[in-house]
Amino acid sequence: MSERTLTASTRRQKSAATASRAVRRPAGRASQGVGRRPAAKGAKTSKPSKTAAGPSRAGSLAERAKGVAASLGKARTPLVVAVVTLIVLVTLYGPAQGLYAAWREQMLNQATLDGLTASIDEYQHDIDQLQTREGIEDEARKRGYVTEGESGVTAVGLPEEEGDEQPEQSLPWYLSLGDFVFQYHEEE
Repeated sequence: MSERTLTASTRRQKSAATASRAVRRPAGRASQGVGRRPAAKGAKTSKPSKTAAGPSRAGSLAERAKGVAASLGKARTPLVVAVVTLIVLVTLYGPAQGLYAAWREQMLNQATLDGLTASIDEYQHDIDQLQTREGIEDEARKRGYVTEGESGVTAVGLPEEEGDEQPEQSLPWYLSLGDFVFQYHEEE
């Protein structure tokens, strides 16, 4: 090998050795200036002054964070489950509210349909009855008509027949709770 090659490889080895010494230097020496000797035992050394918001506060915050992390470490799983559950509930509240409102509307529409179907059945029964001679005579008597040989009588003071008033039914507890949770109000 040539002399230049040896010199270049020797330089690389020396720089690598210097770099490894710099990395391996103890932490106490890193703050000392280059070329200084360590202080003798028992000698007083001056420590660098810390600023009010400097490293002491950062250390304090780091210590607090470690303390909080340690205390949360014990309850980490239940806390994560609670947070995930809360996020899922908040995310699904809007669609669940719409689903509940649609379900309640469907219940009201079904009740209306059932009532209308019952009315249609009543009307069909009346129509079928009025197609017979007896049904026509009964309806004529209700309206005050009489046949030959009969006399009509009018009763005064009898209570009138009340209409088809149905008392308002109260909702079951689970519907009342669902209406409160999902803020459902019936439209009339």
